[in-house]
Amino acid sequence: MIQEYISKQDMIILTAIDVINDSGLAGITFKNLAYKANMTEDQLYKYYGDTNDVLVDVVKYYFEFDKSLRNTVDGKDITYLEKIRFYTDQYAKYYDTYPAIAAIMLHYEEFLHNIDTREIVTEGTVKRREFVEKLFRCAIDNGETKTELTANDLTEVLTGHIMLLTLNRRFMPYTEPFSICLEEFIDKLYAIISAK
Repeated sequence: MIQEYISKQDMIILTAIDVINDSGLAGITFKNLAYKANMTEDQLYKYYGDTNDVLVDVVKYYFEFDKSLRNTVDGKDITYLEKIRFYTDQYAKYYDTYPAIAAIMLHYEEFLHNIDTREIVTEGTVKRREFVEKLFRCAIDNGETKTELTANDLTEVLTGHIMLLTLNRRFMPYTEPFSICLEEFIDKLYAIISAK
């Protein structure tokens, strides 16, 4: 039913994300995409010249969420620590709702070796990191924290934990949603660094 409202191009992108989740970037072939999207290879060529074009749109799709989330967070009239919690909570809910999308993060290295996706992944990752670091810096400057750790240190701790949680979910079964696991970590982190 939902497929009726999704454009063919979006269907190809979502199919590609599922293929990456299941088989990695090596699974991205027109034959695989056509089969999984219930299309012919000729139909795929109407939208994409080659698989690199598909990967470019997959990476753009992945980082599109970031732009709207950053704008939402910036517009909230809450403390900076609350903004970080909101930001991470939204990501966790996104990963819970669409688990396959997290596979994009786990394939950054492969995307960096692809000349067509390298710049997009680098820019998206750097912007994501700079945004979190800015929020931590503002929290420190605002006196919301009581830690010797710098904004850079806190950003590395948080982003590193998110990456580890994502990677662990590929190897170990989890009974709790990603959002609950991340919230528990944020609670522990804030208990250590919060000035309250």
